[in-house]
Amino acid sequence: MLTRLFDVQNGVVVPTEHCYTLKALKDVMDNYPEDYLKIYLYIFYMTCPNPDMNPFFNTPDIDKEFIILKEIQAEFSPEDDDIFVALEFCRRMYETPTSRAYKGMASMLDRLARYMETTQITAGRDGNINSLVAAAKNFDQIRASFKGVYKDLQDEQSSKVRGGQGLAYDS
Repeated sequence: MLTRLFDVQNGVVVPTEHCYTLKALKDVMDNYPEDYLKIYLYIFYMTCPNPDMNPFFNTPDIDKEFIILKEIQAEFSPEDDDIFVALEFCRRMYETPTSRAYKGMASMLDRLARYMETTQITAGRDGNINSLVAAAKNFDQIRASFKGVYKDLQDEQSSKVRGGQGLAYDS
């Protein structure tokens, strides 16, 4: 079940009781009184591991922060100590063995796809054609493993109530 560090109500991230009681999140509220909601939005989009709630979930890590900061029109620096500490704190709070496995598999699959897309084929004794063919041959197996980890992550992040009904994040 997903740890609720923030609530989402009517498309807006609002603080939960944890933002008032956990030091890393409280420091953001206290030290950025005019920007803390936008900072929480940034932290939420950067760290929330639920693809149903986070539109940036599948954004490659290399692009994620830049895109989020641009989309929320941030006027703060994510490198400020309090913001960085809160971001890392939330990453640790959301992290599970399954989420680490998903992140590792997603990263590996991304690198493999980029390698297959950008590598020029060379033949001959020192060529790379055999490794590219082997990568292509094993791609389905790797993708199936990734899909299995993704399903496990979704199962882990879902909230269920009696009767199998979903529980809204903002209830």
